[in-house]
Amino acid sequence: MTQEGRGLGKARHDESRPDRGWNDGPLRAVHVTSVHRADDARILYREAAQLKALGLHVAVIGPYERDGVVEGVCIRAIRRPASRLWRILSAPWRALAAARRVPSDVLHFHDPELLPAALVAKAVLCRAVVFDAHEDVSLFALKDWLPRGVRKVVSAAMGVFHRFCARRLDGVVVPTRLLHEKYLGLAPRVVTFVNYPPPAALRMRDEAWQPVAERRNEVVHLGTLRIARLEFLIEVGRRFLDRHPDWSMTLLGMHPAALEHFERNVRGPIRERLHGRGKMSHPEVIAYLCRARVGVNYHPLDSEQVRVAIPAKVFEYLACGLPVVTTEVPLLKELLADCPAVRWSEDSAESFADALAETAARADLAQVADQGRRFSDERFRCEAEARRLLAMYRDILGRAPDG
Repeated sequence: MTQEGRGLGKARHDESRPDRGWNDGPLRAVHVTSVHRADDARILYREAAQLKALGLHVAVIGPYERDGVVEGVCIRAIRRPASRLWRILSAPWRALAAARRVPSDVLHFHDPELLPAALVAKAVLCRAVVFDAHEDVSLFALKDWLPRGVRKVVSAAMGVFHRFCARRLDGVVVPTRLLHEKYLGLAPRVVTFVNYPPPAALRMRDEAWQPVAERRNEVVHLGTLRIARLEFLIEVGRRFLDRHPDWSMTLLGMHPAALEHFERNVRGPIRERLHGRGKMSHPEVIAYLCRARVGVNYHPLDSEQVRVAIPAKVFEYLACGLPVVTTEVPLLKELLADCPAVRWSEDSAESFADALAETAARADLAQVADQGRRFSDERFRCEAEARRLLAMYRDILGRAPDG
C-alpha cells in the first residue's frame, strides 16, 4: 500500500491460513483468472466475497503474491508470465491444473483465453462451468496490443469460438443489460451482475472518508485507458488546468503501456499538476478517491464499446463523494439520469473541459457530493447481484433455493 493509503480502508487479509474457511459445505465455487489479479474488484470484492457472505465456500485462483485469505475468500496464487503471448498460450492449462487441486461444485472462469480450459473442465473434470464476460468479447479488435492488420481477423475468430463455447457451458455472467440480451438464446443460462459498489468497498470508504471541504483540489480518472482515450484526457487536463492553477488532475490505474505513453508525452511545467499512476489495489483506490473532489469518465460516443458498457468507476466516484463529469454512455444514463451529482458532457475536449471547470467551480460542491453519495447508497446494492448469481449456481446444480 502507498504511504498515503497506509492504515486506511485495508482489506481483511489473513495469509497465515490459506485453507481457513474451506471446509466441506453445501456449495463450493472457485473463480479462475489469468489476466486479472486475484484481488480484482469484480472477481474478489463484488462476486467472491458476496457469495461468501451468502454462505458459500469460495476460492479465487489468479495472479497474486501468495496464498492467503482476503475478505474471507481463499486465494490460490498463480504466477503471471511476463510474456503476453506465453500467458495466452499457457494460461488455460496452468489454470486447469490449479483448478483440479481445489474442491469445487462450480468453476467460474473470467477470461476469454481460459475458454479452452472451461470446455475441458466441463468435459473431463465433470464440473459445472460458468464464464464471466466482463466485456463484449466481439470487441477484441479494439485491443491496442494487437497489430492493426490482424485485429479484425482475430476478433472474428474469437467471436466464433466464444459463441461455440457459450452454447456448451452451463451459464454466462455479464455486467450489463445489453450483454444479457446478446447472450439470451445462445447460452443455456444468463445472469447480469452489475458492478455496483460491494459492502467491502463501502466499509473501506467509511474508514477512509474525508469531508469534501478538507479534500485537495484534485480531479481523478480511474481505470485502464486505450491510447486514444488517454490522449483525449491529457488534452482535457491541459485545458482545465490552464484555467484552474490551484487544481491538479490524476489518471489513476493505467496499464504499463498507457503509463509509458503518458510519461513520453506529458512534459514541462504541466507535469507538476497532471499526474499518471499505475495499477493500485482496491483498498488503495477507495482511499485515494476519498481524498479527491471530482471524478471523470470519458468514452467516445461513436465507440462500439460504449453501447454495451457501464463504467464501474462512476459508481465508485459517487459512493466516495465525488461529483462526476461523464460523456453520455447510454446504459449509464439509464441509471443516473436523475442523479444530481452527474454532469453530462459532449465528447469534444473543449466541451468536456468546460463541464469539468463548471463542476469544479460550484459553490455547492460539498452538497452535491453528499447527494451523490446518498444516491449511490440508496440505489446501488451489490448484494442483490450476488443473490442472482447464487440462484444461477443452484439452478445449474439442481439445488432448491434457500428458505
